[in-house]
Amino acid sequence: QNWHPPVRNEKELADFLKYVFGIILPNKRFCESHSTPFKAFCDAYFAKSPVSVWKASRGFGGKSFTLALLGLTEMIMLKADVSILGGSGEQSQRVHEHVVKFWNHHNAPRHLLAGDPIKRETKTIWGNQIEALMASQASVRGPHPQRLRLDEIDEMDLDILDAAMG
Repeated sequence: QNWHPPVRNEKELADFLKYVFGIILPNKRFCESHSTPFKAFCDAYFAKSPVSVWKASRGFGGKSFTLALLGLTEMIMLKADVSILGGSGEQSQRVHEHVVKFWNHHNAPRHLLAGDPIKRETKTIWGNQIEALMASQASVRGPHPQRLRLDEIDEMDLDILDAAMG
């Protein structure tokens, strides 16, 4: 099955993730007041709010994994430039390592890559990219990607979030 942008609804997005990357995000709610990982992913992908915060247990919640999948999906399907800021350079690198692993799935559209993914960025043949940066005011005030994703924001200076919003 060939996938062509744009993905227009949650069903198409779920089908895309399953076929292209072999990933099914959990979509069963266990707490009435909580969202599911898939619903949070959809809300972010379809930009249903200007800011969303994903809260889950450290190490078990899958936030970095899901954030990497979100950024890569936005880069491919929306042809967006995506910057991912981690609470540290190492955290940003871990997120980008997930991105690189997703390209290894047998249905991943490797023909869209403009070369091998490198240490902190992946570029497409369209010229857009996903870039892993260390969280700093300079990073968020530099290039203005269509999608800015922050991981481990509890470890960041609040001024960085304020600069991203400004």
